[in-house]
Amino acid sequence: MNTRKLLPLNLQFFASDPTEPTDPPVEPNNGGEPEKRFTQADIDRIVKERIDRERKKAEEAIAKEREEAERKKLEEQNEFKSLYEKERAEKEAIIKESEATKLESLKTNLLVNAGYTGEQLERVRKYIIGANEDEIKTSLDELVKDIPPKVGGVDPSVNNPQRQQPQPKDLADEGRSIYERLKAAGKIRR
Repeated sequence: MNTRKLLPLNLQFFASDPTEPTDPPVEPNNGGEPEKRFTQADIDRIVKERIDRERKKAEEAIAKEREEAERKKLEEQNEFKSLYEKERAEKEAIIKESEATKLESLKTNLLVNAGYTGEQLERVRKYIIGANEDEIKTSLDELVKDIPPKVGGVDPSVNNPQRQQPQPKDLADEGRSIYERLKAAGKIRR
């Protein structure tokens, strides 16, 4: 008989303790900060925001589908007139917006060319009225008369009279006078 001697083992040593938590402890992440924990209120808020975003997307998609279905229905019923009117109204709105933008741009260009500064533009733009270029130019002329544009700086000659410019001298006379002074000083002998 072969008798082997086995090592006595205490199996209770390897069993887990029911008082210890089964999850591993939370270890800090790469930044060395503990992992962020959310409260139930945070989770509820995040979920509500997500649901609201998804609901909004769904409502927009439904509105697009309805519009497309209405268009197809009208096409099927050969009611092109209402489609034509709808497209025409959209086109007119775009044209009006474009013209308004063009007029605002024209007003700004005319004001800048008249000499108004950026600070003045916002204040005087409301006084420029007109539906076409001629009316705007007429309005600008009246504005320039009433509110002249600021010049680039302060005019220093407001309280000071302008200096008189010296009269130009004859160069021959100037040369003779210099020659006489040098001769009198003894620098030239002749």
